[in-house]
Amino acid sequence: MSGRPESLASVVDASAPASHVAIEASSDKTAGRKQSRDWGLIISGAMVAIVALITIAGPWIVPHDPNYIDSRSRLMPPVWMDGGSWDHPLGTDGVGRDLLARIVVAFRTSLLIAIAGVLLAVSIGVVIGIVSGFLGGIADTVLMAITDIQLSFPFVVLAVSLLSLTRPRPSVLIVVLSLAAWPMYARVVRSVAQQERGADYIIAARAIGVPQWRILGYYVGRNIVPPVFIVASIDIATLIVLESLLSFLGLGVQPPTASWGNIIAESKNYLSSSWWVPTLPGVAIVFTVLSFNLLGDSLHRYIDPRSAR
Repeated sequence: MSGRPESLASVVDASAPASHVAIEASSDKTAGRKQSRDWGLIISGAMVAIVALITIAGPWIVPHDPNYIDSRSRLMPPVWMDGGSWDHPLGTDGVGRDLLARIVVAFRTSLLIAIAGVLLAVSIGVVIGIVSGFLGGIADTVLMAITDIQLSFPFVVLAVSLLSLTRPRPSVLIVVLSLAAWPMYARVVRSVAQQERGADYIIAARAIGVPQWRILGYYVGRNIVPPVFIVASIDIATLIVLESLLSFLGLGVQPPTASWGNIIAESKNYLSSSWWVPTLPGVAIVFTVLSFNLLGDSLHRYIDPRSAR
């Protein structure tokens, strides 16, 4: 009988260090994930800050008018290549316009159109999502049917059809781009509203006579901000690509206004001889899109740590 307590104690003593090590390993893994999320947010935030700085201050920093034509300097290579000059650090295009000035101005053009398109899409999608998810019934059925119909149309076909009926202008382009984005916000907000509809605090608010508009605008509204913000940061990148595509096809921003898409379209014939003219705007697109995609992913991991597991 005396041997059994000793063996039990030895088992407990032997298992204690193992459990302690497991707890430490788990805490180290959690700390590592948190540090990774923090660094991801810092790096992506710094990249977006660079994009914002170029967008805001760039047009006043570049020394040349982006639309000034100098035929004597056409297709000048970048400064790091033979024949390059610091007067045109990224070279010039086919008619002698400074490529750096045009790319920097295109930051503002493309980014402002994308942000305006996202804001319009958020406005439409949030209203539809809240009404659909919180009220339910026939309103939910009808609004989700409209959303599904919108999602069923290929965006390029829809955009070409609409833009071919009118002269492409930034305001028209913003509306067309928002058509590609609002269904996602409607679905995300509807999902959140359905979850919140039966929550105890919503029931309590109704019981004490809180108006419906206040419940929707304050109690439900504050819970849809994080997911909407995450989707919006990724959608900015998506709309930049779509705007560049439409401008490349001649249906977006029209020359002489600089857009990454129309810069590439104007210089596509120089890809083999003067590769920098169509390539450098593409690099700007890649950097900007990558910045907002990383920001959206980092925000998702930061706001919802479970997604990083």
